[in-house]
Amino acid sequence: MLELARRRPDLGQFRAAAELRRQGIAVSPSGVRAIWKRHGLATVLQRLSAHAKANPGAELSETQRARLQRARLSHRLLAGAGAETEDKRSAGRRAQVLVAAAREFSAKGYEASSLREIAAAAGVLAGSLYHHFRSKDELFLTVHSQGIQQLHAALDQALAEVSDPWRRLEAACATHLEQLVNGNDIAVVTATSLFRTMPASLQRRLNRQRDDYERRFRELIAALPLRRGINRSLLRLLLLGALNWTRVWYRPGGLAPAEIARLWVGQLLRERAGASRSGPRP
Repeated sequence: MLELARRRPDLGQFRAAAELRRQGIAVSPSGVRAIWKRHGLATVLQRLSAHAKANPGAELSETQRARLQRARLSHRLLAGAGAETEDKRSAGRRAQVLVAAAREFSAKGYEASSLREIAAAAGVLAGSLYHHFRSKDELFLTVHSQGIQQLHAALDQALAEVSDPWRRLEAACATHLEQLVNGNDIAVVTATSLFRTMPASLQRRLNRQRDDYERRFRELIAALPLRRGINRSLLRLLLLGALNWTRVWYRPGGLAPAEIARLWVGQLLRERAGASRSGPRP
């Protein structure tokens, strides 16, 4: 049986069983496969490899070459599908960890959250969490980075068709508030951490992520037609501080984020900062 596998590697288990019966050896196709598998000859590729070793220098027949080509193609497809499936599973587990981490960070803050609790909330073993993230710092930075991307995307959409400087600032504030009070956990972690002090080693890396988002508010305020003497940097910091503090006092059922933004920008900023007609200042 093993000699037949090496001599005729192109035969499958059914044809091999039929050939053996003609030789007076009664064996079922499943029996053939079981024996081949035990000796490392279950696949066409394995049997062709054994054939090459047993017959050095011998050329494959046309039938054998065709089987070999099909077997190699099938092997590549299965290997690729397996890798793709594993990649998808890994990506799915990573996403689960990020969502669970965002909920823990949002509820408890960075310092009080532990990797063990995050792993339990994500439904993964604590040790396997390190396959995706090397430390709690890296996990927090990844959550924060994704949240920054969400905030940028929301701002892009909100400002796409708004040209008036005051309306643009109002739209940006409304968007930030919406993400802060009604967004997903990842967006909330990012929005609430913009002015929260973190451990020094983590703070420096967070600042690089925050700077690009804050830059957009800096540009929005720079475009406002304000009277001379207004400190635009201080105005930006006060505004962002007020926006982020909303998370503390906001309760569903009251003013909507868009209404809060309209009141703040319209009444507190536009009226008190004194809109001028001279156009925006650099």
